[in-house]
Amino acid sequence: MRLPSYFKDFLKEIEPSPSYKKDQQTGHKTLRKRLANDEDFKEIHVNTFLQGSYKRDTAINPGKDVDIVVVTSLDPDEVTPADANKRLKKCLDKYYDNVVPQNRSFGIELSYVSLDVVLATSRHLNDERLMASFRMAAALEDATEWKEHPLLIPDRNLGEWVKTHPKKQMTWTTDKNKACGGYFVPLVKMFKWWRQEAYKLPKRPKGYVLERLAGECVDTTKRDHAEGFVALLENIVSEYEIYALADLVPYLPDPGVPEHNVAHRLEASNFKTFIDKVKDAASVARQALEEEDKKKSAALWRKVFGDKFPKAPEKKNASFPPAPVRPNKPAGFA
Repeated sequence: MRLPSYFKDFLKEIEPSPSYKKDQQTGHKTLRKRLANDEDFKEIHVNTFLQGSYKRDTAINPGKDVDIVVVTSLDPDEVTPADANKRLKKCLDKYYDNVVPQNRSFGIELSYVSLDVVLATSRHLNDERLMASFRMAAALEDATEWKEHPLLIPDRNLGEWVKTHPKKQMTWTTDKNKACGGYFVPLVKMFKWWRQEAYKLPKRPKGYVLERLAGECVDTTKRDHAEGFVALLENIVSEYEIYALADLVPYLPDPGVPEHNVAHRLEASNFKTFIDKVKDAASVARQALEEEDKKKSAALWRKVFGDKFPKAPEKKNASFPPAPVRPNKPAGFA
């Protein structure tokens, strides 16, 4: 059965809590304000914007870290990635303890939220009109301003500036959601939750790779959560099982930088495990969809999604008193 009300409740259950979303806002707004006003860093500070699942609204409970892109005026032809990161870390160290360097960002773990901060620049910032535009928060949040201008971020492992285009990633998800009548974002959340519940190791694929796979295999004609999820799993098996059988990993181009494969860290053995799990889940999900008994259908969906998916209410048997009940008649009536 499709059980639309059950899926509605399920999606509420796997959504990050309102209190955590509020903490995320507090965390990123405070950091962004500090960077903009810091006496030293403001010399190179252009603006900041958000990226990742938080911004794309594809995060699930309990909530992921907030990804913050810090756009600077640094010239990538004159400043090395290492020196650029030093400037950002020096600033972050003034306000936060335990700023952890990562390959392309800095992780900050607060008591109430996690932040992921990446420094960025662009060779196009030498255009005065663009620079003036990028200094406006509204322009940075408007993907059209960045349509033809990917950013450069420092890669520690490679020791070089690499291209990224988070704005196009956001536009890609938004466009896909529109094409699906608003059903794509909830589908991604359900898919991420299924992956989290299905198995713990190996850890990959996860995160944005799952979102890209969903985008490649979503049936844009579906307007029902149950039917859409079954179609997604079956389409993934149909499209990618051949890769797993051949010990290969598919090439999933980054919407912003097509020459980048977002699945480049995924090992063939991990992908094979993933496909096997998807295949098993697709079989159970198909049974759940075709099952005509509500209780049995809900139980099958719980096998797919875990305990966050609602149970069907127990049917109460009619009960009868042990002896006939005599009507109570007011005195004086025949």
